[in-house]
Amino acid sequence: MKKIIAVVVLVALILATLAFLPLPTVKAGASEVKVLSYSYYTAPANPVLAQNPGDIVVVGEVQNVGSNIVQNVTLSGTASDSSGNNIASSEAGVVWSYEMAPGQKAPFFIDFTPQSSTTSNANWMSSLSKFTITVLSVTDITTQPYTGLQVPNESGSPAVYSFNNSGTYTVVGTIVNKGTQTMEYVWVVTTFYNNAGTVVGINYTSVTPNVPLTPNGAARWVATPADSTAQLTSEIASYNYVIDSTPSTTSSQTQPTSTPTASPAPSQFPVLPIVVVVAIVVVVVAALMLLRKRQKLPPPPPPPPPPSMS
Repeated sequence: MKKIIAVVVLVALILATLAFLPLPTVKAGASEVKVLSYSYYTAPANPVLAQNPGDIVVVGEVQNVGSNIVQNVTLSGTASDSSGNNIASSEAGVVWSYEMAPGQKAPFFIDFTPQSSTTSNANWMSSLSKFTITVLSVTDITTQPYTGLQVPNESGSPAVYSFNNSGTYTVVGTIVNKGTQTMEYVWVVTTFYNNAGTVVGINYTSVTPNVPLTPNGAARWVATPADSTAQLTSEIASYNYVIDSTPSTTSSQTQPTSTPTASPAPSQFPVLPIVVVVAIVVVVVAALMLLRKRQKLPPPPPPPPPPSMS
């Protein structure tokens, strides 16, 4: 009987523990985000995107081809030789986007270090033939991106313009907050393309790192490709930019992370786990009372004596 009680209590404790475990994050299908184009280059002496000079850096662009707003886009990259053998891999794909609305594009980069290769050194680079970039997962969210940040036409000049500044491709523009919210942090992500429309460079620029952008406030940004070189500038034929932001009431970030995590829901008392535990306790108490009741029942009377033989 004691063993039965112990088993019942053990099961109750296990169920109670499971009731308090957090629910897994629901990921959207990776097919909601598509890789559009990418290229790669060797990191220069003072790299911005790479950990080390000489790393291979893949830069590219993804697009939200689904119908939901998404966050937390995760990517992986695999390098292969001319025979199709994998020679390096990395799951450290960084997408520069806070919230991606349907149809929106965002740049990414993946740093391939010597440690990410099968040789654990730079020898794999000589046999590199191609990269394969895969979208691992994304997260659907319901938060609507702020649309009040706009780039108006300026008197006598275009809203955004570019020029070659001594061998460095440069983009300049002004953002005006036409909405009603104060944005604590505002940044611009710029993607640079060659004549074929392939991504060859990317840039992240924080335009208000210290001062919030209030309604009707303006901020100017200047963007040059990360790891900029004269060779990279010579390849650029066009560019695209995306304005992103976080309001002062919900974030204290000074810059976007790879794909910043969606804001958690307001803390609530865990009602569902408590209901589950209460139900478990009721069942356990009822079982114990039933067992105790059975233990207190008097033993059955002895059988009657056999009839006398005459």
